[in-house]
Amino acid sequence: MSDIERAQHTWDTIDIDAVRSVAWLSIEAVGTDLWKEFSDGRGPVALTMDLLAARRPAEGLVGAALVCGDMQSERMFFEHTPRVTFTRVDGYDLSQASLDRYTPDGIEWRPHQVDCNQMTLPESEYDLVVASHGAHHVMNLTGFFAQARASLQPRGLFYMYEWIGPTYLQIPKRNRFFATLFLYALFPKRRTRTTHMGKVKGIRYIQDKPHEFDPSEACNSLALYPSYTENFTPLAEYRHGGITYPMFEGLAQNMAQDQPRTRKRLEFVVKAEKWLTDHKWIHPLFVVAVGERRP
Repeated sequence: MSDIERAQHTWDTIDIDAVRSVAWLSIEAVGTDLWKEFSDGRGPVALTMDLLAARRPAEGLVGAALVCGDMQSERMFFEHTPRVTFTRVDGYDLSQASLDRYTPDGIEWRPHQVDCNQMTLPESEYDLVVASHGAHHVMNLTGFFAQARASLQPRGLFYMYEWIGPTYLQIPKRNRFFATLFLYALFPKRRTRTTHMGKVKGIRYIQDKPHEFDPSEACNSLALYPSYTENFTPLAEYRHGGITYPMFEGLAQNMAQDQPRTRKRLEFVVKAEKWLTDHKWIHPLFVVAVGERRP
């Protein structure tokens, strides 16, 4: 079985809802900081639609979602959006089973089962292209971003939220050091540090080994942001996740976020991450950005 076939099998059979239920982004303090810094608290859709409304017609827009899976991260950019109205969205993904899980609401849906390493998009077709937690599965990022750029209408926008850390989701040494330190200092109980898979985060373990992932997982991730900026000029962006991701991915379900003491600890971690990132002690692992195509 080839790597592409293995990746397709993984996403055809994965219980994606179970994965989302334990994800680090379900930590409220992480999300609050993310959207405050990226969009002044408005959220990614409101910011993107405000930018789009100043650049494109208000009605009849057409969008595309790349490496979109079941569209749960992307649908909010196209369905019942503020200020502008989309009539159609095209979805591109390797997994037909994932595409089939999406039920569109108030918009025409055109799914395309395709290897996004080799896709050819229609030129000057889309007002908005979205890549949310999917582009890091692509090896041919040069072709991927070039296709996305060529597919945009004049003054169209490209939005992405993607992993920009090391390949196969590995954690840099300094990030791992601080993540482990804060886990033991703030969440010392073993059961709190035990993931949904029964693994205990700490000195010996913080992230799975490369061979334990789908072979497409962050397969060329260090080239992702440079490839993006070769094709797009960022209008807004925010980088984060340097310690919150390794700390809380797989542990979110263990965090008693309704308890004030826990909330304060989570907020402290977010503030510490921002300070460490700003002072270049750690490497941010994710970027959220919206940009316009370069000439």
